[in-house]
Amino acid sequence: MLRRAGLIACSSFALWCGCRTQPTIALLTDYGWDDTYASAVQGVILSINPQARLLNLTHAVPDYNIREASYLLATSAREFPQGTIFVAIVDPEAGSSSKPIILETANQRYFIGPDNGVFTDVIKSFGFKRAVEINNVLWFRRGAVSNTFYGRDVYAPAAAHLANGKKLEDAGPPMLNPKQVERTAADFKNNVIVGEILHRDHYGNLVTNIPATVLVQSGWRTGMDLEFVVRNQVVRAKFAERYGAVGQGEFVLLLNGQGLLELSRFMASAGDSLQAQAGDNVQVRLSGALAPPAFPTAAAAVSAPISERTKE
Repeated sequence: MLRRAGLIACSSFALWCGCRTQPTIALLTDYGWDDTYASAVQGVILSINPQARLLNLTHAVPDYNIREASYLLATSAREFPQGTIFVAIVDPEAGSSSKPIILETANQRYFIGPDNGVFTDVIKSFGFKRAVEINNVLWFRRGAVSNTFYGRDVYAPAAAHLANGKKLEDAGPPMLNPKQVERTAADFKNNVIVGEILHRDHYGNLVTNIPATVLVQSGWRTGMDLEFVVRNQVVRAKFAERYGAVGQGEFVLLLNGQGLLELSRFMASAGDSLQAQAGDNVQVRLSGALAPPAFPTAAAAVSAPISERTKE
């Protein structure tokens, strides 16, 4: 009872004196773990905001892979509370053409990084509320801004200032229609499901964008033998509920923790076996069906702004 009263008193005092809990700043990059780029980003944040709460989502996004980073960011962000600030730095052109932005989603999460499509899946998953271009020099790291290290000189200080309570609109002018990558929409037609690979995980599992709802349309049930086509290669896989439903080294298709269809090779790597990666187009069909026409791998192109795109 006394402990509860003490907590209430402390909370009341914090509100009275204007104190606030710092939001978490979560980092996702393709910097890797071998160099000091990620630690430099964290150092800048802490220099500006010593009370910052830092968390590493991952620094092992495949090099330059905007498409995969977009999926990983949205999947992680879904588990975090309102107010969390995400810094996503996967920028093949290293600041040369992509504007630095802060984006707020409809569910009140904040995303900082290049406007190159890395925020595609958070916009689709959580909704777009507003965005600004970061061009206020007071939000930059002190000193010269490097053309090749926006993560340290622009994105990190912007996250620190935002966590410190500065208003998003003070960072720069509003912008509309952040860039988005084009994806092959998951669809069931002519007894074939089409989609694309979103992520190749640490185990070599290939996560697609094919949701349970599309599988329901197909009428396929667990226990059936299916065929998975990628890069003009065909593998037979059982549609099952768990990895261990097949023998070691055998392929299995199942719904993963996000409710998406995933190709796995039990206690082996499906990705290594097929040399497949994020962005590759895929087809899934009943075992023994006629071979579909060949298709190219998806290009890692960035779409035009939303307002300039036409729906098929």
